[in-house]
Amino acid sequence: MLERDSRREVARDEPDWKTQRAVMTLLLFAFPRSVSGKRLKQQIGDAEAVDRAVVELALVGLVWSEGKGLLPTLAARHMDWLELP
Repeated sequence: MLERDSRREVARDEPDWKTQRAVMTLLLFAFPRSVSGKRLKQQIGDAEAVDRAVVELALVGLVWSEGKGLLPTLAARHMDWLELP
């Protein structure tokens, strides 16, 4: 039981790349309109994962919040324009 719980703790600390990609995809698609956190949670379906993803993306400078709306930063949009594989 203890081993299982500790694995869950490690997984909680690891970045959720899939959710971060989903958040960025939705924000970039909607730009120049902002997207509310509520809307992201409805579309992605895991509110807790979306909250963590938004915090992580904001910390690294890819998401900017304006009131309740979220927007991709210029850096995020620039990476999207580069169309990297």
